[in-house]
Amino acid sequence: MDNLQKLKKTSIRATDIAAQYWCERQMELNYLFGEKITKEKMDSRIKGTAFHEELERETATVPIILMPMSYADSLYKILYMSNAALEALPKNGRCREVQIYGKLNGFRLVGKIDMLEIKDGRVSIYEDKTKTNEELPSEPQLKSHKAQVITYRKMFDDIASARYTADDFRKDYRTSGLKITQQFAMQLDSLKVPKEEQSIDRIAESLFASFHSLPQLSDNIYLRYTSQLTGKEIKLYKFTYHEEEMKSTLGFVLSYWSGERESLPVPEEEKWKCKWCGFFGNRCKVWWPQQKL
Repeated sequence: MDNLQKLKKTSIRATDIAAQYWCERQMELNYLFGEKITKEKMDSRIKGTAFHEELERETATVPIILMPMSYADSLYKILYMSNAALEALPKNGRCREVQIYGKLNGFRLVGKIDMLEIKDGRVSIYEDKTKTNEELPSEPQLKSHKAQVITYRKMFDDIASARYTADDFRKDYRTSGLKITQQFAMQLDSLKVPKEEQSIDRIAESLFASFHSLPQLSDNIYLRYTSQLTGKEIKLYKFTYHEEEMKSTLGFVLSYWSGERESLPVPEEEKWKCKWCGFFGNRCKVWWPQQKL
């Protein structure tokens, strides 16, 4: 049995991959027993969500209000909103919150790109992170977040080169049998969405076509850190995407998901992370004898 089945998941999220590079054991325990969220973590998450929503409002040309009534409705909304963002990208120069799909050695991949920007005639990928202080991110934070944006770049490249297509998406998510509710269809009518476009397969085709219509992908990928206290940018990191680094990054995570190995705890030099883990000392005691808190 692979670890995707063990954790009762159907897809690997790009955020799962980032979490593996922070603490793979913690990522696994979150799925097995439920995430342990401290008040500080919850406050930070709320502020981070508000920050991303504000950024999305800045780039949205027309507010789109859709109220899903079912899983099919929710999936349609995600595809519709992402397609609207991509269609506006060439005109606006940037867009936010684009859902992206892919596959990795037979495992479904899914994620949401924070921002796409056209720079020097090419499309660049950005990942935005917020911090509770104005200090530069640590090397482990950078490593974790870089793995996430590398995953997005790989997924985008697979769609652009037709290694992952709308047909693959339809088969992976079995969308042909999904139908949106009548109430949701009425909402789409109010947005003047043609009836023939009101199916998940058709909106998925439109989304993939929009990906294909964009300029060539840039090899530059970006990580941007912003202070939750002031809203000011702390640091913008620019990296160059290399295929060998991508293969190494994703090869490590795949060896876990395929069941080749058990989840790994943090190495000894990073056991300071355990101070902020709700599983430390109960579900996970790897460094407990050496570092009682």
